[in-house]
This record gives sequence, C-alpha cells and structure tokens, in this order.
Amino acid sequence: MSVTRFIGRALLASIFIKNGLDHLQNPDPIVRAARGAEVPEPELAVKVNSGVMVGAGALLALGLAPRAASVALATSLVPTTVIGHPFWDKDGKERAQQQGQFLKNLALFGALLYVSKD
Repeated sequence: MSVTRFIGRALLASIFIKNGLDHLQNPDPIVRAARGAEVPEPELAVKVNSGVMVGAGALLALGLAPRAASVALATSLVPTTVIGHPFWDKDGKERAQQQGQFLKNLALFGALLYVSKD
C-alpha cells in the first residue's frame, strides 16, 4: 500500500473512530434521537452502530480489509445521517447547521464508496 493511500485511509477513518468512541461513552443523545425516529431497541442499535464505527474504522485506518471496512462504514453512515441530521424538520440557523452536517456525511459516504472500489 502506498503512503498516500495509508494516510488517506487513516484520515478518513479517524472521524468514525472518534465518533464511535464518543457515542459509546455518551450514548444518551444518540439514543434519544434513535428513540424519536422509532428505531427498535435504540440502546442496542446505538451500541452496534458505534461498535461498527470503531471496529471498521480501525480496520480501515490500518489498511486491513479496507473494502469491507469502507462498506461497513458507509452502511453505518446511512442511519446516522438520516436520524442524526434531519434538517428538513428544522428552521433557520439550526436547519442550516443540520444541512451542513448532512452534506458532510454525504461527502464521507462518497469517499467510502471510492475507497470500497480502490
């Protein structure tokens, strides 16, 4: 693996590892959002999603099974984005902020798709 690919994968993985660890340590806000979206067993769903972020993020950062790791991260990003950043339900400044986060996640999704084919 080239140094450029290693650095790129590690940088891409870093946000997933950090957020996954944050959500495992402080799951309450994420669980509330999942509960509000009527996710069945929201506590378990948050733990599983956070675990995927940490585990697949670590694999991607290390360059181990990068295709599978990027697909797992892309899959975990879908509910995270839709449930976590519902800009369509917001107004004003909060709408703009959530829309920005939503678009950031779409960009991450695109990067993960690219890595999955690399």
